Parts: sequence; structure tokens; C-alpha cells
Amino acid sequence: MAIIPEGTAGAVTFATAAGDEWYISLTHSVEKTAWNDYFRINGANNMTMTHTRFSSLGWGYPYSAADGKLTQTADGKFDMEMNRPYKDVALRISEQAMPHIVHGGDSYDLIALYGQGTAVTVKVMYRYQYWLERYF
Repeated sequence: MAIIPEGTAGAVTFATAAGDEWYISLTHSVEKTAWNDYFRINGANNMTMTHTRFSSLGWGYPYSAADGKLTQTADGKFDMEMNRPYKDVALRISEQAMPHIVHGGDSYDLIALYGQGTAVTVKVMYRYQYWLERYF
């Protein structure tokens, strides 16, 4: 898996396998509450956003039955089953959101790595694909 920033900064890469899960942890910009989007790795260029978990219902939160199945967890949070396919995930990072990519026991602080306003793409790819795209 690669976290690839715009420009010339280096990517962060780490080993994954089909069936592994990772998530984006951030703070909602208006509500100032925790939000996590969870993804399952199916293979190269193939992920599924399985669900999203958030702390409050409010501005910009999913509200339609078409968004997915909404349940409330025992700890009072909300979980929405999504099951949406993605080839990659594009983000523009901000200090207000404090975004992290979390995989296994590792957490990658995107602000510390790349700074305010940087666009990044999170992608599952074979190592040789990354090298070909980045260096050739």
C-alpha cells in the first residue's frame, strides 16, 4: 500500500495482503468529532470501503437510506455499512481534520508527513507498479 503525495515528496509504503484492513481517522471539520472510514484490501487497485464510524449525527453526515445501513454501537457511536468499491482514495489533508492512516498497529500522521493542504492518494499496488509509476 502506498500513500502518495502530490509533488516531489516521497511516498510512505507498507506491506499489505488481500483481506487486510486499514482506516482513515480524522476529526469532522464542523462537528469537531471523531470520524473513521474503514477499508478492506481485495488486491491491487481494489479496495472496499466497508463502513464508516462517527460520534454524532449532524452537519455533512450520511442521512439517506441509500448511503448504507446505519446502526448505533454500544458505546454510543454510529456505524454505517457502506461496501463501496475503490481503486484508490484521494484526500486533501488539513490541520483541522488531523488525518491519520491506520494499518495494524501503525498510524501515519499525514500532516506531519506532508503538511497542510497537500493532496495525497492512498493506493494498493504491487511494489514494482509503484516504482514504474514514480521513477519511469
